Amino acid sequence: MEWVQALTVIASLTAVIGIVANLLNKRIEDTNRRIEDTNRRIDDLKDDIRELRQEIREIRQLLYKVFEAPHKEEK
Repeated sequence: MEWVQALTVIASLTAVIGIVANLLNKRIEDTNRRIEDTNRRIDDLKDDIRELRQEIREIRQLLYKVFEAPHKEEK
């Protein structure tokens, strides 16, 4: 194999490896973006669940007041 052929093979392999690395990098960036979006959605859901729990506590407190008041008055 002559040095020209060796340089051609090396240049070709370098180009192929560069293209593959670039495609993998884009794929990894896309995956990271999707993971960040999913994490953001999960955080939003956690916030919504916290709000719902607080509202349920408030409703329970109101129900306890409504249902306990007549019992105390009857005694």
